[in-house]
Amino acid sequence: MSYFAYLIGLSFLVWIVLPLFKKDSTWISLYMEAEELADKKQRVYGNIADLEFDFAMGRLSEEDFKIIRQSFLSEAGRVIEKLESQKSSKLMDRIKNDLEHLGKKKKKKKSKKRTAVFCTECGTENLTEAKFCMKCGKELS
Repeated sequence: MSYFAYLIGLSFLVWIVLPLFKKDSTWISLYMEAEELADKKQRVYGNIADLEFDFAMGRLSEEDFKIIRQSFLSEAGRVIEKLESQKSSKLMDRIKNDLEHLGKKKKKKKSKKRTAVFCTECGTENLTEAKFCMKCGKELS
């Protein structure tokens, strides 16, 4: 009987923990890929700027500069092309909208009309819930 209980407990534990290790292939992974591509684009632009600085300082020959610059530009082109293909899809708009509203519940705000409470001793404005003045400490009525 105890083996059966252990088996059920182990099955339940696997059932609970297994989703944590699954790779998510839904729209969240697409959004993460877009973020990674945007970061990669910024890194490539930074590399191009560094390369141009090194060439201007005389650290690279013109031939090396042209070869390396062309490879960075082609990589930047591939990244931008991937980004634009994802951005143009309606799916990315839906993803951004869903992520912005994730976990947010629509709440109706109750308008509480607060009236200021002034101290009769020093004239300081206090919170409505205050029992004593913040400045002089006199009891508020």
